[in-house]
Amino acid sequence: MNMYQKSTVRGANDDQVPPTQQRILEGIVANSTASVGQPLQRPFDDTQVEYPQDACIHSLFEAQVERSPDAVAVVLEEEHLTYRELNSRANQLAHHLQALGVKAETLVGLCVERSIEMIVSMLGILKAGGAYVPLDPGYPEERLKFMLSDSQASVLVTQKKLASLPAGEALLVCLDTDSPVISQQSQENAVSDVTADNLIYVIYTSGSTGQPKGVMIPHRGICNQLYWRQTTFGLSPIDKVLQTISLSFDPSVWQIFWPLLFGAQLILARLGGHQDTAYLV
Repeated sequence: MNMYQKSTVRGANDDQVPPTQQRILEGIVANSTASVGQPLQRPFDDTQVEYPQDACIHSLFEAQVERSPDAVAVVLEEEHLTYRELNSRANQLAHHLQALGVKAETLVGLCVERSIEMIVSMLGILKAGGAYVPLDPGYPEERLKFMLSDSQASVLVTQKKLASLPAGEALLVCLDTDSPVISQQSQENAVSDVTADNLIYVIYTSGSTGQPKGVMIPHRGICNQLYWRQTTFGLSPIDKVLQTISLSFDPSVWQIFWPLLFGAQLILARLGGHQDTAYLV
């Protein structure tokens, strides 16, 4: 699973030197007397960037909320939430989850359709201190049951239409039917003892070589990746990022958290829209 993909889009009239060739040329200029067989002084894997070593993803999001509370954070068709509104709703879910016992290293299954509630849920789980386990509603039931059982998730966040998934020992939280209770919770930032070394999520592999295996990723690794991406590509508040990838695949992580940590807009493709090229255009 490659968490460090980098793509460069170049137009037909773009005459800039590609990054790899540029590094070679820079190395030649800096080492004009070196023989061809000697390595360049500037390594090709020079991707080190400064990033907050001890920060968690949700705390970095909260810092962005303070900077741009009234800016639009997430959009789906005609529905949208500002950074303040998204933070408030995620906090209410976080407090509800903490009341159910969610804390650092608690795994929370997340089985919801593509929606703004999906983003609220991800942030709410992290703010509570837990780590999310994405369960794609489109997966076969047996696969979902296996992942839920294997991860030993103690809570399952879902929607009424998807609540037929056997939750096993997990406590069930239905975002729609439990909304009256969740909406009564505090909108203040939830407090937990989670650190950058605690898990942010567990994503299961495809299982092509056997049973799917859960890959455990801490906050620190995602923070590092997002700051590398921001240093390389530089999102600004006027930028918009289209979210198209299932939560069960790693690229969904940067699609979602990258814009939300740096003040851009997260645009969710409608349900099934990621498979419709005319809609995406």
